[in-house]
Amino acid sequence: MRKFRLYYDKEKEEAWLNEMCRQGWAMTKFFLGVFQFMPCEPGKYTYQVDMPGLPGTFGMHSGIKKEYIDFVEATGAEYVCSWGFWLIFRKETEQGDFKLYTDKESRIKLYRRIRFLFLAFALLELGLCIFNSYNVWDASGGFLASGSWSFWLDGGFLLAIVPVAACLAACSLFFMAARLTRKIRHLKQEKFFP
Repeated sequence: MRKFRLYYDKEKEEAWLNEMCRQGWAMTKFFLGVFQFMPCEPGKYTYQVDMPGLPGTFGMHSGIKKEYIDFVEATGAEYVCSWGFWLIFRKETEQGDFKLYTDKESRIKLYRRIRFLFLAFALLELGLCIFNSYNVWDASGGFLASGSWSFWLDGGFLLAIVPVAACLAACSLFFMAARLTRKIRHLKQEKFFP
């Protein structure tokens, strides 16, 4: 079975994967928002989504990624798949609780890595929004220029969709970065005022 879902929130993605498993569907693959599932015993696995990284770097070198996967698998977990910066692991529920980040400091570091990724892509999308807006404006001869209506009526409005989509993507990524900042603040408060 295949299902299409886009998640910006790793906790929501984990909750959904674990709920699917409780219904008897084990996730086996992921690519571009498409999750592939195989039938399994209901509740057989617990899933965790991770974005490991190294201080001062954007991602992981393939050798270090393999070392990290081996390290997690040594705990009894199973590496399911990766996509981009994300790794997905699962562990049989009967082996006990499965959490990759159990202390507040490691969760804060994880959220900072994810926030950095969202901010980097948000800035990229914002740049594309500005660049494409300028190109559409320039191609139309300026919205109010004489003859510009023919540009828009001949399909130029389709070009305007690109910068609008880039702006919406940038806004959603900035919003997620703000949510992660709130989570980080909350964890810091819990750390100092339990």
